[in-house]
Amino acid sequence: MNLSVVVCTFNRADSLGRTLRSFGALRLPPGFEWELLVVDNNSSDHTRRVVEDAAARLPARYLFERRQGKSFALNAGVAAARGDVIAFTDDDVTVDAGWAAALWRAFAEHSCVGVGGRVVPVWDGPRPRWYSETGPFRLMAGVIVRYEHGDAVRDVEVPPLGANLAFRREAFARYGSFRTDLGPTGTELRRGEDTDFCERVRAGGEAILYVPDAVVYHPVEPMRVRKRYFQAWYYQYGRLEVRREPPPAGVVRWWGVPRYLFRDLAGAALRWIPALDPRVRFYYRLECCRHLGQIAESHRRAAGTAGSS
Repeated sequence: MNLSVVVCTFNRADSLGRTLRSFGALRLPPGFEWELLVVDNNSSDHTRRVVEDAAARLPARYLFERRQGKSFALNAGVAAARGDVIAFTDDDVTVDAGWAAALWRAFAEHSCVGVGGRVVPVWDGPRPRWYSETGPFRLMAGVIVRYEHGDAVRDVEVPPLGANLAFRREAFARYGSFRTDLGPTGTELRRGEDTDFCERVRAGGEAILYVPDAVVYHPVEPMRVRKRYFQAWYYQYGRLEVRREPPPAGVVRWWGVPRYLFRDLAGAALRWIPALDPRVRFYYRLECCRHLGQIAESHRRAAGTAGSS
């Protein structure tokens, strides 16, 4: 088996159906063997029926993971996969016809353990005045899912996104599973299971390449263009930062929270409040949300430690 594709899903049967239809248009090399594993993370809609219908025309398998959380579903997919390469994408993307072949070619031609492809956002309407993806006030790529680093295959510092990511099978034997305390859980906007795994691979001295020809198209849903969604995303990202890299033990703390986090919050607020440019103003407002997330998670960790002592 050359390639296993893992798609995790939760109560998104309609968008999943569109994604699965795009797999039917893949252009594959002669003799290429692949499988599509759809991991249902405890859905209550008609997800199973969508997958079983797709299996009539695709090498698709339905898996059910009852434990709520995308990382549990990812790990179930990895455990069931039979391919030499295991690729991951989302349940709302459209994959380019050359996507799988481009991933496979990258592993065949380069001594890398991981590959990340281009993620192109598909906008249904105009971009808000406060949104920026370039310059000093650009917003994080994970909110409006995008990953773009030019037109050449190369090693990149920024970890690829889970919407378009692949590893050789042996990477999971070397570096373990996706962390189950990270990643989305139901409707909670937790993130970071993909970034964390990429960083473990890089810490092991392994190469992860950006491959521009491996393209997926990610819709920009109306909810993602709301300020409230951005604020919630940044808050959860701040929590993620503390989970991945807790503050040093020796720093001065107030109520269990490193004092420098309050200073960072005050600095962002002083830049947000007087700003007139909508992009600058929203950038620093989001930075406040991120710092609030860091503070909340630091306090939670400190309270948990105190409670267990």
